[in-house]
Amino acid sequence: MLSAPRIGRRPLAAALLAGAAFAGPARAAATPGKLTVAISGFPPGVEPVLFNHTATRRVVPQLFDTLIAFDHAKDMALRPALAERWERRDARALRLHLRRGVTFHDGSPFTARDVAFSLGPDHLLGPGRSGRSVAMQTLERLARVEVEDDHTVTIHAKGDDALLEQRLAAWASEIVSQRGFEAAGGWDRWAAAPIGTGPYRLVGQKLDVNVQMAAHADYWGGRPPFASIEYRIVPEVASRVAGLRSGEYDIVTDLPPDLFPEIDRQPGLQVVGGQVQNIRYLAIDATGPVLGDAGIRRALSLALDRKLFLEALWGNRVAAPNGFQFSSFGRGYIEDFPALAYDPAQARALVKAAGYAGQTISYKLLNNYYTNQVAGAQTMVEMWREVGLNVRIEMLENFSQVQKMPINGIYDSSSTAIFLDQLGHAWREFGPNGTLPKLVGIPTNAEYQALGGRLQDVYEAEERRRIIRRMLTILHDEDPPCVVLHASGQFYGKRRDVAWTPGQTLDLNFGPSNPAYAL
Repeated sequence: MLSAPRIGRRPLAAALLAGAAFAGPARAAATPGKLTVAISGFPPGVEPVLFNHTATRRVVPQLFDTLIAFDHAKDMALRPALAERWERRDARALRLHLRRGVTFHDGSPFTARDVAFSLGPDHLLGPGRSGRSVAMQTLERLARVEVEDDHTVTIHAKGDDALLEQRLAAWASEIVSQRGFEAAGGWDRWAAAPIGTGPYRLVGQKLDVNVQMAAHADYWGGRPPFASIEYRIVPEVASRVAGLRSGEYDIVTDLPPDLFPEIDRQPGLQVVGGQVQNIRYLAIDATGPVLGDAGIRRALSLALDRKLFLEALWGNRVAAPNGFQFSSFGRGYIEDFPALAYDPAQARALVKAAGYAGQTISYKLLNNYYTNQVAGAQTMVEMWREVGLNVRIEMLENFSQVQKMPINGIYDSSSTAIFLDQLGHAWREFGPNGTLPKLVGIPTNAEYQALGGRLQDVYEAEERRRIIRRMLTILHDEDPPCVVLHASGQFYGKRRDVAWTPGQTLDLNFGPSNPAYAL
C-alpha cells in the first residue's frame, strides 16, 4: 500500500507545478526518406477489428482506410474516404458509392465485395467468428451489406439508426482485402501481415522492438509523404526524449507536460498536440459494501478540485467536460448539462449520511500508464482525505491485476469517443456489452442500460436528446459508475522540419490527408 503525505492545497499546487479539410487527394511535394516514430508500447495486433489498444491505433490508420472519415481539421466533420459520396435511403439504410481505381497493397482491386466481407460476420466477429473482437462496440448495429454492383453498396442497420455514417468512420470499420484474408488461410497468418488500401503497407513487426512500413505507391489519396515509417517501441519517456534530442527519432509520443519546456528550448524541436476526444475517468466497483453507496461515489467526485488539478498537472492545456460528453457530439451534446462540481461541504455531508466509518477504499494504480497518473492519484488521495474518505493507493503491475474481481475499489481508465455520440463513448464503457459490465464484470445501472438500448433505435434528434440527458443524470448524479476527471491530452515532441499535424484522437495520420501536407 502507498498513501500520500498530507499537504495543503496551495503548497501542493506549487510543488506539482515545479515538478510536474480534405477536399480531394493532396499532391504536395513529399518529404523524402524515412520517418522514425518512438511510441510507448508494442501493438498487440494491427488487425482493425481485434484491438482498440492505443499502440494499435497509432499504427492502423496508415494501413487501412474507412468508407467515411472524420476530418480532424474541420471539427470532426465527416468527409469522403473509400466512399466518394453517400445518401440515406431511410432511417435504417445508407447507400454508398465507392471510389474506382483503388488498389490494395497486393495490387488487387478494391470492390464492393471487400466492403461486404470487411463488415460481415466472417471478419467482424474475430477469430473463429467467436465475437471476441472489439468491433462490435462500433458495428453491432449492422445487419447486412447489400452489394448493388462492384462500386455501390447499401448498409442496413438492425433498426432505425441515426449514427450509421459515423459508425462507418469509426474504429474497426476499416476495410480489409477479402482476397488477402482468404489467401492467408487463417487468422494468425492474416493478422501477422494484413492487407489494406492505406497510404502505407506493412513490411514487418518484431515484438517489443518495432513496426516497419513502406509507402503504398498506388495510394488513391495521393503520394504518401514518407518513403517509409518505422515505429520504434520505447517504453521510457526519458529514452524517447533523449532519442528525439539526438536525432534518432523524428517524433515521440506521450510527452508529459513537465517536459514541454525542455523540448521547446532545444533548437529544431517543438511540442505539438492538445486535447483529444478522450475522457480520463476513475472506474468504480460498486458491488462492495462501501462503494455500493451512491452517496460515497458521488462524494468521490465532489471532493475533487479539478481546476487546481488541471492547473498543477496539465498547465491548463486540457479541460474538464460538463459530463461524459464532448461539444463535438453536435445535436447529441447536452450543452446545458451542469459542469462537474467541486463542493467539499456536500461531499462531507454525503459521507456522513452514508454512515461511513473510515473503511479503506482501495485505489488500484499502475505506474504512469497514463500521463501524470501517479502524481494525479496522490493529489486526489489528499483531496478525498479532506472530506473524510480514507483512500489508499495499491500499486499494481498491469490491468489484469487491476481488474481482477472482486476489485472492491477504484482504478484509472479512459474512453475515446470512437464516434461522436453517447453511444460511441460512455455507452461503450457502461452499456451491457461495455468495458465495465462485459470485460471487467462490474454491473451498471439497469435503467441506464435500458435507455441506451432505446437510444440505439431512435432517429429523431429531440427524442435522442431527452434520452441522453437522462443517461447523463444517472451517470453523474444518481448511480455513478465512475468519476470523470478531465479530457485527455495527447502531446508529442517532434523535429520542426518534419511536417505533421496531430489530430483529435489517439490515431496518428502520416498519410496525404493530414492537413500538414494539403495544398
